[in-house]
Amino acid sequence: MLSHAIALFALWISRASAVQPIKVQGSDFVNSVSNQRFQVIGVAYQPGGSAGYMPQTGVDPLSNGTTCLRDAALMQRLGLNTIRVYNLSPSINHDLCVSIFNDVGIYMFIDVNSPLPNESLNAGDPGTSYDATYLERIFGIVEAFKDYPNTLGFFAGNEDINGPDSASLDPAYLRAVTRDLKNYISKHSNRTVPVGYSAADVRPLLVDTSSYLQCAINGSTTDPSRIDFFGLNSYSWCGAPPATSFDQAGYNLLVADFANTTVPVFFSEYGCNKVEPRVWDDTAALFSPEMDGVFSGGLAYEYTEDSNNFGLVNISANGSAQLRVDYDNLQAQLNKLSISFLESSNATATALTPATCQSSLIGTSGISNNFTIPPVPPGGQDLIDNGVTNFTSGQLVPVSQLSVPMAVFDSNGVQLQGLAIVPLPDDQSNTPSGQNTTGTTPSGTGSAATPSATKGAGAQIAAGHWVGWVVLGLALVWGL
Repeated sequence: MLSHAIALFALWISRASAVQPIKVQGSDFVNSVSNQRFQVIGVAYQPGGSAGYMPQTGVDPLSNGTTCLRDAALMQRLGLNTIRVYNLSPSINHDLCVSIFNDVGIYMFIDVNSPLPNESLNAGDPGTSYDATYLERIFGIVEAFKDYPNTLGFFAGNEDINGPDSASLDPAYLRAVTRDLKNYISKHSNRTVPVGYSAADVRPLLVDTSSYLQCAINGSTTDPSRIDFFGLNSYSWCGAPPATSFDQAGYNLLVADFANTTVPVFFSEYGCNKVEPRVWDDTAALFSPEMDGVFSGGLAYEYTEDSNNFGLVNISANGSAQLRVDYDNLQAQLNKLSISFLESSNATATALTPATCQSSLIGTSGISNNFTIPPVPPGGQDLIDNGVTNFTSGQLVPVSQLSVPMAVFDSNGVQLQGLAIVPLPDDQSNTPSGQNTTGTTPSGTGSAATPSATKGAGAQIAAGHWVGWVVLGLALVWGL
């Protein structure tokens, strides 16, 4: 029967296909197969805020497949290729949510910490919290997410260094945590997953923090305590010109400060909301030629509307959603991007080597210039060598439901019809639907169109698609 054949084809098209893992080369993120540069075009994703993390009841941001289906469809429509996810439990099954995001070509930065006791470093006294219990927690997160091909990287810390006290105490412990994570990944993962840090935008501390965390102790490029990428939570661009401009927001200084970075640098959060609705001129600046040579994109803050008024989407208790004007304005900016320009490789950027750690690298900000890293705490090395058991191992699964079951409305209150995810062929990542590959910046309204993709391995039509049509043809011939 034709209906059976169509159902068979639908099951094939929603198979557990995979994006290509991203790796770090010098100061660029790079597709591990095509070697194309990868620019982060993303959003911070923490539905429910702190209430969305209740591990004791099996709830975290990636535990509900239906919620993820709704959000992935809206993110694909927006043109995102990356999310940052905070506050996750290693014991919860995330397979369906991660597979949905994978199907639409969206990668994930995963924070290994959470606000709960024993699940993060105590920034005011890191030595008291850096113990085997804490390592068991963060290694569990690695185990839960390392096997997903769309896991782009792990954040070892978030805004730990934010003032004079933490500037002197925390840097060495952050390097220790980075070392432990990377050594664990080396022993227990079949691929290298990058590990980095997300910094507060405290300008007097910023450059020295980056210098401390990305230099190589004893000049060794394989130093595991060295971060693989550096994120910056930046909210300095508020409003539109003439109220704010590239120089007034200090973006010119950021470009100068990170001009010599040897790891990828990107905005791990951005999007000041002092002027509403946000018009996202900072997005245009971030992906402009003035910044693209140094920065690797950014993550808009944030997807879900909360009491802080940063959201792109309002979520109701019944699961329905309404887009905010902020969503429309961000889409308009993203649809102007030249993806071919952003993906252009830079041989110099991918061939950089780090500076050797020495006290002269650090200025007068108060950041520690002591590169003696704390040893692994008692019991920690056994966890690194033999692994942990407090996790649910992640793997991609077929996604059988593509249509979003909840009602979703645009910013004018009109219900969106036929909202669904569109699975992309193997090796492709999502891009803005109005992508421009001419190398120029067009004008446009940012209206939604069919989701687009960038090709990893370079095939115009994935071989798997031919297989799918063969399956459909045989099903029709056999009268299935």
